[in-house]
Amino acid sequence: MIVVAALLAVAAPARASGFRLFRSATVLESSDPNPTPEAFDLGDSPGLAGDEEFELGLRFSPPLAANPAAAFLLSSDEGASGPPRPKWLWIDLAFAATLGGSALNAFHDTPRHKFHFTDEGFFDPGTYAGGADKASHLVDYNAVARLLTGTYELLDLPTDKARVLGSVTSVLAGFMTELGDGTTKYGFSYEDLVMDTVGATSAYLVAHFEAEDLIGFRAGWIPSQKTPPKYAATPPGVGQDYSSNIYTADLRLSGLEKRTKANFWLARYLLLSTTYGTKGYPYAVPELRERQLGIEIGLDVAYIARSLGVPPDKWWGKMLLIVLEIVRFPYTSIGYRYDFNHRKWVGPDNGATFSFPP
Repeated sequence: MIVVAALLAVAAPARASGFRLFRSATVLESSDPNPTPEAFDLGDSPGLAGDEEFELGLRFSPPLAANPAAAFLLSSDEGASGPPRPKWLWIDLAFAATLGGSALNAFHDTPRHKFHFTDEGFFDPGTYAGGADKASHLVDYNAVARLLTGTYELLDLPTDKARVLGSVTSVLAGFMTELGDGTTKYGFSYEDLVMDTVGATSAYLVAHFEAEDLIGFRAGWIPSQKTPPKYAATPPGVGQDYSSNIYTADLRLSGLEKRTKANFWLARYLLLSTTYGTKGYPYAVPELRERQLGIEIGLDVAYIARSLGVPPDKWWGKMLLIVLEIVRFPYTSIGYRYDFNHRKWVGPDNGATFSFPP
């Protein structure tokens, strides 16, 4: 996604120069039900200056649809009417950069192995990451789909098409990653691909039903303690230690307030979240490992930023708000978590507590 952000930064100035600028407008009125072009004196109408475009506004009575000559006048300048054309070169580059980056990330791992499949499971206690990796795939590819959708929209792709292409690109990026993993010690995991697809599809559905102000997913880092050496597993585990990662599904109270027409006052700046995280996987002895499902309340950083004036209609504001909506920042939430492995509650905390041993 760093590559996509770089491409967007380069493309943004080109898009800004493509906006239609309306420095002035001449409004011509006619009560003639069937006016002709000759009926209007266009001598004083503004002309084109350099790269600037001007719009000639025509107001009719009866409506425009009943006036073929007026429709001809408005449609004669195709550059000043209709939506801007998608910037397909940049869209293709963003698509290729995403897939290429995923392949590069997956295929650089060594040593190489003959392509093979692996059965990792989902959230079972005996899985190598306790399900944290599956939560990661869901949330991460939801984020990829959202960032790509925002990028495609900024490159003038119609909103519905941007949402579809953003989600499809995200799924394909996940597939490329699994192809790479199939040639490493990890192997191709269909479970990972399932969670990638769920994450990307959730991004599309939330956007399609215009619920982005209500529902969201975030990934975050927490300063969790490391596995004590005396509890290290022998032999050591394989893969990433997820003890410092946490993943959330969020209900944004600002969106709920808007839909219920209630007054939540300061509560509109908060989130209610369900969280998932693990401790000790895969490097601690099995009896030390934890799978924590939690509920917490936290700050809606994106809504706070919007309230402070970050503009959602500018390219940098749009992308910044998406980033703030998909990242869980440390020390902005507090809650309780249930450790399924030891059947005990942990908290209140920010998700960093290693509950076992006492």
